[in-house]
Amino acid sequence: MENLKYRIIYEYEFRRGTSAAETTRRVNDVYGGHVAKENTVHFWFQRFRSGNFDLQNKPRGRPETQVDNEVLKAIVEADPSQTTSELAAGCGVSDKTVVIHLKQIGKNKKLERWVPHELTEANRQTRVDCCVTLLNRHNNEGILNRIITCDEKWILYDNRKRSAQWLDPGQPAKSCLKRKLTPKKLLVSVWWTSAGIVHCSFLKSGQTITADVYCQQLQTMMEKLAAKQPRLVNRSTPLLLHDNARPHTAQHTATKLEELQLECLRYPPYSPDLAPTDYHFFGSYFD
Repeated sequence: MENLKYRIIYEYEFRRGTSAAETTRRVNDVYGGHVAKENTVHFWFQRFRSGNFDLQNKPRGRPETQVDNEVLKAIVEADPSQTTSELAAGCGVSDKTVVIHLKQIGKNKKLERWVPHELTEANRQTRVDCCVTLLNRHNNEGILNRIITCDEKWILYDNRKRSAQWLDPGQPAKSCLKRKLTPKKLLVSVWWTSAGIVHCSFLKSGQTITADVYCQQLQTMMEKLAAKQPRLVNRSTPLLLHDNARPHTAQHTATKLEELQLECLRYPPYSPDLAPTDYHFFGSYFD
């Protein structure tokens, strides 16, 4: 509104035949300071000469085209992997406008979910049975603080970037198979309990886990566990939770576990990749 007041004065002085420089001086003499700039006054005088006496600013930026949410929803559901820029280009609007309309139709961006294999119904049932057994044992004995677990992970030089999709709330992301291992890789093995990391080791480039290597790591882990968490070793019995990889189930490993007096907990197939049905089944245990 303040600028509009000055523009009314500019129009008045223009109609009186006052020059832009004189108008600038008069406005500043009355209102003080430098509220009027001669370049600005020149701009408005030129606009008045062209016959345009509209004192409002013209809207800036590119006018946005309205997006039909139903059309956008059909486009997204036909190919959920399209990027915001691709959707914006197809609708003839900016990325920001597309994001606003995607929120209006309830679409969320989710990355693909890595899965090692598709589980059968028998696998799922085995997992349920195993998890129920472990939960019951924990309720009776409180075993979480006694568990020592481990995992191996390939560190790749070339990692595949997962694509994202626009989906409805609660709609699961599309699955994609893990990238095949390349020759440029390094294997890291980590052991930890609820109290923190116990042991971590990096194998030589290209080396993998064998039963002999795993037994050596078991020995090192137990020595470090005795030093870092002596109470777990001396007053309780550590419980080993590891997956069903071949080095973990080999006869040589079984003999080593007996030597170290380590009890192994039952491990369901592909347990870390908890399926939606399993999640809902166990939801009441964690609420």
